[in-house]
Amino acid sequence: MARPQLRSKLGADVFAAADVLRGLTSGLEPKDVPLSWAPEVLLAFCEAERFAQAGRLMMMSRAADAGRWREAGFATPEEWMASLLGTSTGKALADLDTSGKLDDLDDTKDAVKAGELSPEKAGAVTDAASVNPDAEKDLIEKAKKESLARTRREAERRKAEKQSEQSKAERDKQVREHRRARFWFGNGEGHAELHGPVAEMKKLEALIQREVDQMFRANRAEAKRGSRANYAFDAFVGLANTKAATGSTGDSGGAGRGPVTRMTMIRVDLAALKRGFVTTGEMCEIGGVAVSMTELRQVLGDSVLQLVLTNGEAVVDIVNLNRKPTVAQKLAKLFADASCCVQGCDRAAVVEFDHRVDWARNRVTELSNIDLFCDHHHDQKTYENWQLVAGTGRRPMVPPTDPRHPDYRAETSVETQPDARPDLRVVPDDPVPESPVEDSARDSRDGPGVADLSARLARIHRKATERDARAAGQDPLFDAEIDDGFDEADSA
Repeated sequence: MARPQLRSKLGADVFAAADVLRGLTSGLEPKDVPLSWAPEVLLAFCEAERFAQAGRLMMMSRAADAGRWREAGFATPEEWMASLLGTSTGKALADLDTSGKLDDLDDTKDAVKAGELSPEKAGAVTDAASVNPDAEKDLIEKAKKESLARTRREAERRKAEKQSEQSKAERDKQVREHRRARFWFGNGEGHAELHGPVAEMKKLEALIQREVDQMFRANRAEAKRGSRANYAFDAFVGLANTKAATGSTGDSGGAGRGPVTRMTMIRVDLAALKRGFVTTGEMCEIGGVAVSMTELRQVLGDSVLQLVLTNGEAVVDIVNLNRKPTVAQKLAKLFADASCCVQGCDRAAVVEFDHRVDWARNRVTELSNIDLFCDHHHDQKTYENWQLVAGTGRRPMVPPTDPRHPDYRAETSVETQPDARPDLRVVPDDPVPESPVEDSARDSRDGPGVADLSARLARIHRKATERDARAAGQDPLFDAEIDDGFDEADSA
């Protein structure tokens, strides 16, 4: 990019900072960076990018007002900015819209200045806070801790609190009028894109996921196993082939509908349902997506969806003496959490009900002792002793070496010297490997013996086998598993 003739000291300072980064990247050879240093170097570049993006986001609206895009021959400001950034016009337009709203949202602007919000998260916050200013601080705190997807969902919910039912109904009408499916092909691959009303898309999702569940259970063998994304594509194609074979078109009116084997959660405050619109703190959602009360009532008129009503209070806790949660407990937990409870994780396709304190210890199953984990975090807890930090709700999961770990012991942690940072510009000589004899002696002195490792491996395999066996017979309404934590060898 050609550098313009500079007129301001601020512009010169920013270009000077860019020159420093250019010097670093021009001499960077990733393969020459020691592997143990690579994460630190990456974090440093992420930090630089975070503040560069903050400055860009805040200046976009002001730069558009200057009219330079016309002088450069572009039809719109976003097209000019897309050419500068090397991104799509849609992405540039979204950031430009966010930039224009920051002037009226001081708290959000301060968070952007501090590098605490990415352009995407800032866009979600400003979109909702411009409609519901009272939600700004809450959304900023949410965005700092949670993923972009969860931030956007919360922003939609808080935005819906201040929207009238008339405006929501008009939005729903426009979505229905502009429903569309698009197909395109390139690089030997076909693509499809669907846009439409939430209720119809949720029904389609439930239908596809039902087929995915069946394929997943029928192909558990390692040699035949595919991903859920693979099976979702196969389900789409299979449904299309079935439709073509039967020759049916249009809506069947529910005739021949199969048994319910998937569940979509509807969340609505009882008072709002009776009143016909939501107010601050209330919700009206289908599958985690805010919708108008009109659309929700249409769905409830002819629905195979599971309805859960709340009256602004916590779901009632239930206690049972069995290892497996009751259907009511599962519904209550899914209502409260909906996805993996680890902060920053949004996996929800396959979740497992896990006893925080092993069932083998207290022989009781209650909501306060159940967490929802995705398969990845469940394996981390089971096999590597990662644990959630103290508290309630969504929170970080940490390894045993983290001071926040419930079983953390300072004397076993690895001490670090904060001032002994290596010069990352110098690549050290390859270290001299220790002799096998020294390695063997240290392992026998500091680590578990072969017998201990073998016993631990056997327990891990046994737990995995038990979990697969339980999963094969789980309630078909729930694509989830229960870990009771019971192991005779561990509890002995």
